[in-house]
Amino acid sequence: MEPTTYLTWTDDKSEKIKQVLTDLGYDLADKGKYWHSRAVYRNGDNRTALQIWKNTGIWRDFVANTRYQPFKKLIELSCSNDIKLEEVSTFLEDKADSFIQFSKTPKMEIEQFFDHEEVKTLLPHYKFYNDKKITNSTLRLYNGGFSMSGKMNGRFVFPVYDENKKIIGLSGRHLLWKDGSPFPKWKHLGRKANWLYPINLPPQNDEKTNIFNKCIEEKKQIILVEGIGDSLALTEQGFYNHMVVFGLDISSKQISHLLSYDLDKIIIATNNDYNKTINRGLSGAIKIFLKLIKYFDVSKVEIKLPVRKDFGQMLEEEIDITEWANKKTNKNKQIKYILKNHQNIDHKCTSILQNFLEDSQIERDTISKQD
Repeated sequence: MEPTTYLTWTDDKSEKIKQVLTDLGYDLADKGKYWHSRAVYRNGDNRTALQIWKNTGIWRDFVANTRYQPFKKLIELSCSNDIKLEEVSTFLEDKADSFIQFSKTPKMEIEQFFDHEEVKTLLPHYKFYNDKKITNSTLRLYNGGFSMSGKMNGRFVFPVYDENKKIIGLSGRHLLWKDGSPFPKWKHLGRKANWLYPINLPPQNDEKTNIFNKCIEEKKQIILVEGIGDSLALTEQGFYNHMVVFGLDISSKQISHLLSYDLDKIIIATNNDYNKTINRGLSGAIKIFLKLIKYFDVSKVEIKLPVRKDFGQMLEEEIDITEWANKKTNKNKQIKYILKNHQNIDHKCTSILQNFLEDSQIERDTISKQD
């Protein structure tokens, strides 16, 4: 559905918008009323990250999880040439006030359910993941398989369950995807914000609870990761106490579920984009961290990114997971970094972090005097 956050322009300027975007390096894939493109403004490489509506230029970055924003904002983010920016701004000038925000009554969202019989048709073609050192026994825990038809054709599909073991989502990895492919690597059907994965997977062998819940409750620790690939790699190495957030944010439902446990530690382990200009995984981890400390004691929440891009790469390169697990986190240093480098920290989070640093200093001073 076309975004209704702003009023649309009265005249069609799609050709001019296309020309401007092309000049700025955006490779546009035509999707009818809108284009898909990689996020050039942040050096992104996902070819379907941006959705840009042709007639208005209104856009959204799905990977960065932004709201719909006006075309002028995208140009300002993308253009470092002042002369070029002034030229484009002139083109926008007479329509600069056309983006008028208005409110709309939200629609009631009803959970979508998927056919269990359809999931039974998934084929146990495991070679793709076997080549990534994921064993058949691990894959069988996830009830997934290869799809040869429908919206998930050509993908290895993982069904997502709710608390009542009904299928509320499908997540599929295209097995032929490579850099530059016109289709996305992963496709998700359903409302990701409601997914508790793999926590709600059906138990094996008539157990009352699955191994993931059991491990979280026993260890009183949980690891938060970006995607199913990370989940598979952790499970393969016996680290069942984890949850997938499906991106770089955490939903209210996922936070509520964390509160249902008696947790001593929450480890945020989003991807480590250390070789990119912007480490999006780190930025996402900080965003999640700042959300969680409003509900959990800051001493229980820490950021510990993988020592490679993700846990899947660590597994493939045979990097012992215990190297990562045993790595100590300097919480004070981490908090000082967040306070110094992260933009737009609200007053509540700033106060929590500063109080933690002050309490830590008092504790160190007390120990020093005792010595």
